[in-house]
Amino acid sequence: MTGRIVFLLCAWFAAACVSAADPLGDALKAYDSGNYKKAVTLLRPLADRGDSVAQLKLGMLYYYGYGVPEDEPRAVSWLKMSAAQGNLDAMYQLGNVYTFGAETHKLTADADVEAVKWYFEAARAGHKDGQYALGLMFLAGKGVVQSQDEGLAWIRRAAALGHREAQNFVSGADAHTTQR
Repeated sequence: MTGRIVFLLCAWFAAACVSAADPLGDALKAYDSGNYKKAVTLLRPLADRGDSVAQLKLGMLYYYGYGVPEDEPRAVSWLKMSAAQGNLDAMYQLGNVYTFGAETHKLTADADVEAVKWYFEAARAGHKDGQYALGLMFLAGKGVVQSQDEGLAWIRRAAALGHREAQNFVSGADAHTTQR
């Protein structure tokens, strides 16, 4: 009986230590639950120490102004730190910030060219959202020379990886082609 109690106490203590030893997990739970002020408090020290996921999430909080004042330049800074470590989601989000951001024209001479750079970095590493976004940039001729062939090639890559919008786009493009 005593052995069981000792075992249960050790198991409980180990579980408590694992839970307490996961600051990123706690930060992501706060982020995902919408408790952004707590998320910022938990993410900042991790991001300062170089955690690429914390840098990505902190960048997104600054971009949207969740838990902190909206600050695109600071968002870009955190996202670039994360992307420099190879975080594909950060690369993709940088593309989005340069495409859709309100202040990106102040950050670079040509926001579309900068967006394409980041979408390409994510896309060539297999990031399906980056591939789809890059394909759309080629189709629109934003930041690159317009090319339907290149655009469709990237969108098809994203579709092959299961990107739902890309799959719908390819289905529509294929149906349009066969109607001719």
